[in-house]
This record gives sequence, C-alpha cells and structure tokens, in this order.
Amino acid sequence: MTVHAPKLLTPEEFASLIEIAITSPTPVVPAPHLAKLMSLGYVIVTSKGPLVTGDGLIRITESE
Repeated sequence: MTVHAPKLLTPEEFASLIEIAITSPTPVVPAPHLAKLMSLGYVIVTSKGPLVTGDGLIRITESE
C-alpha cells in the first residue's frame, strides 16, 4: 500500500505537472521540472511521451 503525502513542488513545477496531464504527449515543460516530477514518481516517460502517474493525479487533486 502506498501512503500519499504531499511533496513540495514550486508553483511552476506544479503548473508543469498540470501541463503534462492536459497536453500529453507533447507538453512543453522545462527539463529540470520534468526531472523532478519523474524523481518524485509523478511522471513517467514512455515511447508516447511523458505521462502523469496515479500518484501525480492524486497530487493534483490534493491541491484543489
């Protein structure tokens, strides 16, 4: 079982997470943001481009 705890993102990084969620497979986000989102498990990169994971979607909904 995964325990979900909010991980700190800057407002810009959070905006990048949302950008990936709504414009995948061709989002335009800074490379450092993508790297951090991947390291936190919020985004994975597939052959079709970056995709928001279940944890990433939970992070988005926790912030609403």
